[in-house]
Amino acid sequence: MPQRTARLADVARAAGVSMPTASQVMNDTGRVAEATRQRVLDAARDLDYRPNALARSVALGRSRTIGVLAENAAGAFCMPVLIGVNRALSDHNLASILYDARHDSALRREHVRHMLDRQVDGIIVIGEGPDVPIAEIGASESHPVVHAFGPYDADRAVSVHPDERAGGELAARTLIEAGRRRIAHVTAAADLPSVRERARGFSDALSEAGLTPAAILHGGFSRDWGHRAAEMLLAEAPDADAVFAGSDAIAVGLAAGLEAAGVRVPDDVAIVGYDHVSGYGDDVDPYLASIDPRLTTVGERAARYLIAALEDDDGDATPVAPVYAPGSTVRGGDAARLRLVETLLRTVTAPPVGGVASSSPKSAAT
Repeated sequence: MPQRTARLADVARAAGVSMPTASQVMNDTGRVAEATRQRVLDAARDLDYRPNALARSVALGRSRTIGVLAENAAGAFCMPVLIGVNRALSDHNLASILYDARHDSALRREHVRHMLDRQVDGIIVIGEGPDVPIAEIGASESHPVVHAFGPYDADRAVSVHPDERAGGELAARTLIEAGRRRIAHVTAAADLPSVRERARGFSDALSEAGLTPAAILHGGFSRDWGHRAAEMLLAEAPDADAVFAGSDAIAVGLAAGLEAAGVRVPDDVAIVGYDHVSGYGDDVDPYLASIDPRLTTVGERAARYLIAALEDDDGDATPVAPVYAPGSTVRGGDAARLRLVETLLRTVTAPPVGGVASSSPKSAAT
């Protein structure tokens, strides 16, 4: 015969307290002496008492559910942010509901209405980086909204994002410390916020070391652009000994293009990319040195800021400092990387299915 589930009355009886006192302890409301509180918690543990989450939410006037609106859930950068969000929510026993806007403004508004109908306590919007604007989502003033990896100037919302300037500075310092002095920057369109901030940090770090960029080339966030940029780099700065690539895709294409021209990577030209996407699955890429913008931490901090807002506390919404993710060394090469690059030489310029290649600077967030 199944054992009866423990009730709050059983906990109160075992702890020798009244039902209201037991309720205050389990709901973390009111003032209860520490010794009494511990006695109730011990009794609840011994009885394996599990509060009715729905009843508790009604009593507190909260659904204990957070709406998560992804601008593009299938995008490469959404998952690490989402993992961080849910880690923080789980730590506070909060549930989440995920909706995917798919860059559709009408669908985005519809999803927000559904969230509000479900009486979510707040909303976290997962963007695709500072280069992709997100329209006002139309949430009510009573529902706090936090953007994670979204625009710097999100309307009526706090935005938590990587410190792009620090990322560019870190890339430059890493290459300088490796002994490189003729360092170029191959990146996407100059008017994109992420590109602008990373370039600023990169140039500042070089200036502090008494250096100037060997070359700065602008194109798109794509492997194809990186491959084409290799020829331009060799023509404009043939003595360059290092490159800060604006994304890992650019870095991979650039490495392939340089190797095709007889330049050894990283022996002759060291490359540091930006994204470290492979690292978000605890899978270290042995071929690519990269700057990790720590998107999982971005998600965690955004969720913790929202939780603090719900509790009327101060949350931390400062930009997240990136870290260097050293896959391959920036000093020496290895046979495994060379084999990879040789493979890329045969595939880097092949068009996608349908025969139409694209290198639009807004095709990726970073």
